[in-house]
Formats: sequence, C-alpha cells, structure tokens
Amino acid sequence: MTTNDNNNKNNAFPEYIQGIPTAKNKSRERIDLIKKYYSNLWKKLQKEGRSNKIFNNYLGVDVYIVEKESDKKTINTASKNWQSTYAVKHLEDVVKNARCEENTIVFFAPKKGTQSKFHYKNIAILYYDFVDPNIDYLNFKARLTIGIKASAKHVQYCVNKIDIKEKSQPYKALTNE
Repeated sequence: MTTNDNNNKNNAFPEYIQGIPTAKNKSRERIDLIKKYYSNLWKKLQKEGRSNKIFNNYLGVDVYIVEKESDKKTINTASKNWQSTYAVKHLEDVVKNARCEENTIVFFAPKKGTQSKFHYKNIAILYYDFVDPNIDYLNFKARLTIGIKASAKHVQYCVNKIDIKEKSQPYKALTNE
C-alpha cells in the first residue's frame, strides 16, 4: 500500500462521524443530536457549578448557554450539515477558545428578528478552527455568534460551520522567454 493509498483510506468520507450522520438528508437526526448535546452540556455545567456559563479566553468574559435562546437558532442552522452539528458537540471547546480572525471586526449591531427579539444590544462574532492533521474532513472553521445584552451578559446565540473562500491565485502572464 502506498502513502497515497494510506492517506485516501484515512480521508474516506464516512456515513457517521462521532455518531453524527453526514448525509445531507439527515437533518432531522442532527436536530435530535443537537438537542441532546445542549441538554448534556447544561447538565455538565450545572454539575460543575458553573451556572450554564463558559469562560471565553479571547473576550475575557463568561458566555452563558441559555435554554430556549442559545439552542433555538443553532438547532435550525447547525442541523443543515454535519460540521455544524460537530461544532455543537464540541461547544464547550468552541466557546472557550473561539477568537477573532485577523483583520476582521468582532462587534456588530444586532439584526432585526431573533437577535433583536432577545434584546441583544451588540453581537460578537468569533471563530474556532477544528484541526486534525490526519483527517482532512475534520479541518474546518466554525463561527460562534454571541449576543450581548444591555446588562453586559454574553449569551451564546449560534454556532455553525462556515465556508472559507480561498483567495484566487494572481494570474501569471505567459511570456515568450
């Protein structure tokens, strides 16, 4: 077996990844998993006495995971693809270690609709890189959206996988050299 065969074997796309269905038509199953992941996280945080909050190292604040607020948007968004559901499964790490991307703005005004309904005065958007040197499909970026209330309480609003558009290479003119 060649090295390329080994790499292809390690990068074969499975039907399930850590129990998460990868097929596009499995969003109903992913919704149920997301609900379970949130329930397990709330139980874990309560058991540890952390009052449903996780400290974000970049912002230096506690981010609250609030039932019927944190999970509402995420359930609808993250169930669309397996990577977003994977990010929810690892939400504690995402919230703890998400940070600003270079040359991006962190804070935004809330959008009309659900963000305004929850009375957010500001929105913070941070990013978390999933990295696995051995499995290509486990390398992706997740976006963490945090709603900030007038009381300065930070609430996890949404987490989802984002597509990164690679910069196109500049065209190199052909020469007759």
